[in-house]
Amino acid sequence: MSVIIKGMEMPKNCMECDLHFTARGLDEECIFSNDTVEDCTERRLYRCPLVEIPTPHGRLIDADELIGYLNEWLSDSVALFGFTRIINHQPTIVEAEVSDNA
Repeated sequence: MSVIIKGMEMPKNCMECDLHFTARGLDEECIFSNDTVEDCTERRLYRCPLVEIPTPHGRLIDADELIGYLNEWLSDSVALFGFTRIINHQPTIVEAEVSDNA
């Protein structure tokens, strides 16, 4: 599962990130990886889990769910193919994920 933090700007480096903390009063660490980030004043960690969502963007919907819905309601396979093609050629804002419960 992913979490989107609305209104948060993508930090340029780990030390500017709101998601780092001082561990045990000693090292600056990443809240996600527990890696020390004190040397990350010019970059983000290579395994930083943050992904920028471009702005502006439209509604983020489940395109696969929409195609399934259209498949149930459209009897015309040519129309379904056209809608599916249009939907599949739209830019992906957030990549698909597999459920942890699957």
